[in-house]
Amino acid sequence: MKVLRSRRLGGEFFQGDAREVARALIGKLLVRDDGRVARLVEVEAYMGTQDPGSHAFRGPTPRASIMFGPPGRLYVYFSYGVHWCANIVCGPEGTASAVLLRAAEPIGGLEPMRVARRNGRAVDLPVRDLCRGPGRLTQAFGINGAHNGLDLSPADRALLWLEDDGRGPGGEIVATARVGLANERGAELPWRYVLLGSPWASPGPAPGTRVPSAPPQRL
Repeated sequence: MKVLRSRRLGGEFFQGDAREVARALIGKLLVRDDGRVARLVEVEAYMGTQDPGSHAFRGPTPRASIMFGPPGRLYVYFSYGVHWCANIVCGPEGTASAVLLRAAEPIGGLEPMRVARRNGRAVDLPVRDLCRGPGRLTQAFGINGAHNGLDLSPADRALLWLEDDGRGPGGEIVATARVGLANERGAELPWRYVLLGSPWASPGPAPGTRVPSAPPQRL
C-alpha cells in the first residue's frame, strides 16, 4: 500500500494568480498546532484592484494593507460585525489578491473545534457544521483579528499552516459566482471554487448562476 506523506505548503505555492491558487487549495489541509485539521472544500478568489468585490479594489487602506504584502500571509477581517473571515494573500507582493477560506471537512481535533465553536454555549454541534461557512471555519480554528498578517509559509512549525497530503480534492472542482456580493461588486464573476456535491461546503449557487447578497451567517 502506498504511504502518503504530507508536504507543508511554502511561500512559492501562494505566488500565482489567486484564481489558480484557489482551485489548487481544494483538497489541501488547514492545520493548527494543537491537532485541529480540516480539508478545504470551498474557497473564493479576490483579485485586488481588478475586483470590485475586493477590499483592495480602491488601493491600500489601513484594513486591507496586509493584502499588498508578501504572499502566504493571513488577511483576517470582521464581517458584518458578527464573525471573522480568513483569507490567504496571493500573487506577487503589491498585487493585493487573496483567497477566502469558506468551508472545510474536519478530519482531526474535532473536540477542540467543538469547544471553540460552542464558545461557552451548551449546544450540540454536528460535525458537518463545524467548518461549513467562513465564520464557522475561523471560529473552529480559533482564528481572529490577532492573527491578521500571520505567515503561513515558514518551514518550521507555527500556529497555522497548510499541507498537501497527496490525496487531491477527491472529486470535481466547479466554479460558481461568489456568495454575498451585490451586483456592482462583481456578483457575476465565477471565482468561488467548490468540491461538487460536498456535504461539507456552505450553501451557494450552482455553476453558471448568480447569487443575491446574503445576510451574515449565523454561527
